[in-house]
Amino acid sequence: MGLNYRYYICVFSTKNMAVYTFAVLEKLGYKNFQLVSTPCEIKAGCSYSIKFSNIRYLNILKKEVKKIGSEIEAIYFIERKGGKRSINKIVT
Repeated sequence: MGLNYRYYICVFSTKNMAVYTFAVLEKLGYKNFQLVSTPCEIKAGCSYSIKFSNIRYLNILKKEVKKIGSEIEAIYFIERKGGKRSINKIVT
């Protein structure tokens, strides 16, 4: 049986904006976020996104993004089940 997982990622327009937003979250003490490479299926190139495991954390992320004047380009739900990975864009 393969590895199963579920998580969300927020994609930003630039790598620097993702890194900066993550640094702000980290400085504020939020431990529920990770800086990860954006999957190629979503965005080509050397880009980063912010990963989190529970949709409840999205409100925290949106609040902090607004405070610093950043902008989320897109939000995705990623799931691997039975060896197959699916990526679905979330409309918010």
